Amino acid sequence: MTGTRDDETARSVRVPLARSLLVALLLATFGSSGAGFGVMTDCTNTFSCTSTDCSPCAAATSWLTGGWIAQGVLLGAGVVLAVLAARRVRMPVVRRAALVLGPLAAVVFVATTTVATTSF
Repeated sequence: MTGTRDDETARSVRVPLARSLLVALLLATFGSSGAGFGVMTDCTNTFSCTSTDCSPCAAATSWLTGGWIAQGVLLGAGVVLAVLAARRVRMPVVRRAALVLGPLAAVVFVATTTVATTSF
């Protein structure tokens, strides 16, 4: 039995979308928590202060929070893509967006963590 063209299109969207959602979810949760813990431990140890007590650590906290928010937005976009894929709406567009979502989440994570690390 051969699948229809719609089934093939749906399968071509599911795999990249699932991978991108997984990347965004892991970076929004475990990645952000780990990076935040490491960066803020280094900052507070370097300056012997708390994250809100001195400006270098406050700046790092702001960058890490911004990165976490951006990951949340990307994760939300992934959920919207999943709903569109389930409804089979604009599948080629959903597939292209799904292919971009995971790498974009990684770039945002690296960029905000790097800026946070270099802010102190």
